[in-house]
Amino acid sequence: MKKNLMLAVLTASFMWSSGVGFAKEATAPQMHMPVIQGDISDLPGVESIVFDKKSNAYFASLQAGSTVGDGSIVMISADAKKVIKTVATGLNDPKGITIVGNQLYVGDLSQLVQVDLTTGVVTKHSPEGAQFLNDTVADSQGRIYVSDMFTSAIYRLEHGKVTLWMQSAELENPNGLLFVKGDLYVAAWGRFTDGKPLNATQGRLLKVNPKTKVITPVTAQALGNLDGLQLDGKGNFIVSDWKKAAVYSITPVGVVTQLLSLPQGAGDVFYSAQKKLLMVPMSREGKVRRYTW
Repeated sequence: MKKNLMLAVLTASFMWSSGVGFAKEATAPQMHMPVIQGDISDLPGVESIVFDKKSNAYFASLQAGSTVGDGSIVMISADAKKVIKTVATGLNDPKGITIVGNQLYVGDLSQLVQVDLTTGVVTKHSPEGAQFLNDTVADSQGRIYVSDMFTSAIYRLEHGKVTLWMQSAELENPNGLLFVKGDLYVAAWGRFTDGKPLNATQGRLLKVNPKTKVITPVTAQALGNLDGLQLDGKGNFIVSDWKKAAVYSITPVGVVTQLLSLPQGAGDVFYSAQKKLLMVPMSREGKVRRYTW
């Protein structure tokens, strides 16, 4: 009896330590942390920064202050040291930027703004019902998608016309957008319906099938008031949390590792795997933090 009991204990101990017969939980990958390299300063209310290979320059959206029309888009040198010029003015609270060809798109409250980087002509699209247009992204066909964080919706610009593409409470008030292998990933802010985002619940990283519009959570649990969304070049996601003031790495199966703890206001992150460069716009500080990672 005792001999059989001891054998059972030893067998169970071996199986537990070796993983035989037991399902293992996914664990966070081992990784080094970002190292600060410096800042790009004097960027009031900076929300988003992207790099355009054709222009060999960065473009950033500046929300500035609370005055109507004080927002702008600026071009920053390739070495990320100085503002070269202002490419668009008269905006309100410009946020996520996408560039396709010579056209720059940015969400700006109730408008999707389009800037021709060659001629400087600004076109403002006003989708019906839009309240707080935020991040933008292009699909493989060049169609532009923009999230509306206040109405839990996503609009699409095609052939010069913006229409409601998807609206659902299950989008959890979408913020950051990113297409990966045909699927649309959403960094959700968290649900609210009263126009008060700072009182919202926490959101998750979601995946949307564009054909069926089925929504699948990547992170099973609520994570934060999510904002920026990028890939790290290794198949993982880089996600910023505006309110909790953090930047995370998230694997495709939803394992979360915190990379940075920051002051509140981290916006649309940018990452270049080639340069090992991580940039985090800090809207409340009016600067972009640069890291090696």
